[in-house]
Amino acid sequence: MPTTDSPSIAPFSTPTAQHAPHASQRESWRQRSLMKLAALKAATPVTPLLELSLRGLGEARILIKDERAHASGSLKHRLAMSLFEQALQKDWLTPGSPVIEASSGSTAVSEAWLARRLGLEFIAVVPRGTAFFKQQAIRGEGGRVVEIEDPARLCQHAQALADDSGGHFINQFRLAATAGDWRSDGAGDWASDTSLPGECLAQIAARELPELQAVFLGAGTGGSAASFARHLRHKRHLHQGSHLHQGSHLHHGSHRARVIGVDPEHSVYHACWQHHRAHGARTTRLPVPQAANPIEGIGRPCVLEAFDPAHFDDYRRIADARSQAAALWLAEHAGLEVGPSTGTAFAGLLERLALRRARGESLAGSWLLLACDHAERYATTLGNPAWRAAQQSRLAPQRAWIEAFAD
Repeated sequence: MPTTDSPSIAPFSTPTAQHAPHASQRESWRQRSLMKLAALKAATPVTPLLELSLRGLGEARILIKDERAHASGSLKHRLAMSLFEQALQKDWLTPGSPVIEASSGSTAVSEAWLARRLGLEFIAVVPRGTAFFKQQAIRGEGGRVVEIEDPARLCQHAQALADDSGGHFINQFRLAATAGDWRSDGAGDWASDTSLPGECLAQIAARELPELQAVFLGAGTGGSAASFARHLRHKRHLHQGSHLHQGSHLHHGSHRARVIGVDPEHSVYHACWQHHRAHGARTTRLPVPQAANPIEGIGRPCVLEAFDPAHFDDYRRIADARSQAAALWLAEHAGLEVGPSTGTAFAGLLERLALRRARGESLAGSWLLLACDHAERYATTLGNPAWRAAQQSRLAPQRAWIEAFAD
């Protein structure tokens, strides 16, 4: 196993005036990089929308947007594109200087993939214990990995590296909610939207599936939730305006799908959402979880700047064993090799539909979750037979609970 880079700030060759690119050279490089990025975005295929049938949930149409299909292997491919595009447009990047990110893994993998294609040095600051195969994927794209002990200090450490090196801290945790274009074309044409929510809605409409009822999302930065919440409200506003202008009653599009958050056990986001619901205000003053979070990619020990609880209509805390069991169930019964955060969303969807069924409420409609990344990134846990055997007694009751929905 490769030796992990030291968490201390290593020396860099900070650009000086003598070696800094001339303004015209820098602008030429920036324009070329934006053109490369535009070409990469244009070549990005639409990811598949899969359907999972569970007899125990009758008329519910369970949809899974397979974001594993991206070239860098995860949902974060879209975020990396948006963050780099924003940084280039605002002239934050310098040729010859590194790009630094704070990440629990998948965002860094996607950013390393993109940095390599733009000819930029990339450094990822990750929590100690981040899955080895995620770190290996970052290094495989030419990136460097710096592990630190305290996950709450990822951003401070990344900024210190940027200051020391003359590089740029791209900071997904601050910018994820605003970097992407959640409206896409802005014209309300569902078939031409290129954002993630627009792409999902276009696929649902093209296949004549029932209207979307809810999307289930785990929050890492909160960027995907922000995109969905804003996009869905925007679409409803456009359709209301269109129908009202025509003097007719609202038909398809008048309903706004709900954004439902799912959180691991050892995360502050669920408590942040509860505080917002009770007091109408966002708080960052919450107790730090007493244990590490094994559900990589979602949940945080502190409230990050990009996380806005107002974007969620509801929030559920999911037992870690249920999240892991759900991910394993999807692999074994649906052929979907996914990471634990996808299991969290699937478990949250099942809990929601089970509650509706118990209340005698309709399950009709489409219910959406995202397959965020591939199980191969968790080969030391979910993908390890020895790990699964050791966890058998803890996971078995949760697997039985999930399997009841298939009967």
